[in-house]
Amino acid sequence: MKKIIFIISIVVFSVRLNGQISTENVKGKVSFVSSQNIYVKFLTTNGISTGDTLYILSKGKLVPALIVNNLSSVSCSGTVISSLEILVDDQLIAVRKNSVPKSVDKIPETKNSYTEILKDSVTIVKKPALSQQIRGYISAYSYSGFSNTPAPNSTQLRYTFSLDAKNIGNSKLSVENYMSFRHKIGDWSAVKSNIFDALKIYSLALKYDVNKSTQISIGRRINPKISTIGAMDGLQVEKSLNKLSIGALAGYRPSFADYSFDRHLFQYGAYLAYSSVTAEKYSESSFAFMEQMNSGKTDRRFLYFQHSNSMIKNLYFYSAFEVDLYKLKGDTVTNYLAQNTFNLTGAFLSLRYKLSKKLTLSGSYDGRKNVIYYESFKTYLDLILETAMRSSFRLQADYRISNNLVFGLQTGYRFLKTDPRPSKNLYGYLTYSQIPGLNLSVTLSGTYLESSYVNSKILGATFNHDFFSNKLSASLGYRYLDYKYPESLSNTVQNVGEMSLFMQLSRKISFSISYEGTFEKQNKYNRFYLQLRKRF
Repeated sequence: MKKIIFIISIVVFSVRLNGQISTENVKGKVSFVSSQNIYVKFLTTNGISTGDTLYILSKGKLVPALIVNNLSSVSCSGTVISSLEILVDDQLIAVRKNSVPKSVDKIPETKNSYTEILKDSVTIVKKPALSQQIRGYISAYSYSGFSNTPAPNSTQLRYTFSLDAKNIGNSKLSVENYMSFRHKIGDWSAVKSNIFDALKIYSLALKYDVNKSTQISIGRRINPKISTIGAMDGLQVEKSLNKLSIGALAGYRPSFADYSFDRHLFQYGAYLAYSSVTAEKYSESSFAFMEQMNSGKTDRRFLYFQHSNSMIKNLYFYSAFEVDLYKLKGDTVTNYLAQNTFNLTGAFLSLRYKLSKKLTLSGSYDGRKNVIYYESFKTYLDLILETAMRSSFRLQADYRISNNLVFGLQTGYRFLKTDPRPSKNLYGYLTYSQIPGLNLSVTLSGTYLESSYVNSKILGATFNHDFFSNKLSASLGYRYLDYKYPESLSNTVQNVGEMSLFMQLSRKISFSISYEGTFEKQNKYNRFYLQLRKRF
């Protein structure tokens, strides 16, 4: 009962609203990765704010990956909050909030207004209520790695297509799609054996607006109201009642093996969401029930809670919880008994507080467990029953010494029950932006990591320079890494060099090239990244 009260208390419903709020997933690409900071490019960062969380798609679910620290018109940088590896060209997703006013007392007479009052006439030409908006991109990406070790050299190619088409032909029909095709040169047999090992369809859905308050979608789609549940192949219906939204969904989970369609993984559920927004504050909450099955048998049954708000000035809060309601007791192969339970299997909280114009504090807690799917993974049940907590804490402080000089510290603590002792890390950075006379930005950083298996020290420096009104951007970086292995009393020293060049060839076409070289006492590793991207 205490658990129920605790979780329900997180779901806050407050603040009167003079409009409605809707959300949409905005996709960006990782353009550069430093030791702790990630840089992400968007078509536009309108609707994204410092303190927002960016997500990465992992196994069909949106996992919190990044806290936004700095913004420009088309890019942002932030701090990693996920244990998942984030690489250049990976897609990160922001859940953007769109405020739609209920009524307008007077239409402003400006050039950017949706009406145009013609001279010497009372005729008013209005923009259609449903206006077509199409945007997206196509990109080609290559990754080549070679070394002086016995490991074979390889080149991997990746092609990506993304489309977000709203109100096609000024109609009520919209389409969203994001897919990629990846393969290694000289290994086409792997593609022939199973096309879905190379082709990944992350979203492909049609959405129809029945009216202003009712939406229906069919296909593969991630619902932003319950984003971390992941993508689903099927039907989703949502009805909005002012600030309240009610939804139902039924369909299939993507295959665990290759993310293709799997008719055995049926699931269904319902959710209730509440959004409240003003000019300075917002509060969003979601509550969902999900039943997931495999070949007609219950695989997992759980509740899902999601809440975010900025109810206190300069304070940004995000939380997500999952509570399992179903478990099996006994031998799951020959003799078992299904039981109801109330087990908190997922907990993630993130808090960011802007103490002043110069000082910002943030922290997060990750208390997610390994989830048990009884039917999908019953062969490996003994292994999965080791539900070790991924308990981790992160704290960060950023201090703006001057307009161009920023200093930050981050520390983390992680304790897995299977580890002999906890892991600890400390990271610090100093960034000087736009050095006078040089138009150069410099970041110095240092990391110390202590775990059960390795202790490491990392020192780094990165230099960035923009040319020709940001149409050409170049960066140069160096890192010194010293790994010590307590069990074997040995160590590895690496010197890592990084170079990258980004070119805006035209308004919608860009090209980038990056190189990373890792040099050890005997071994040398080289990696090249190339990307050509066309927006439309």
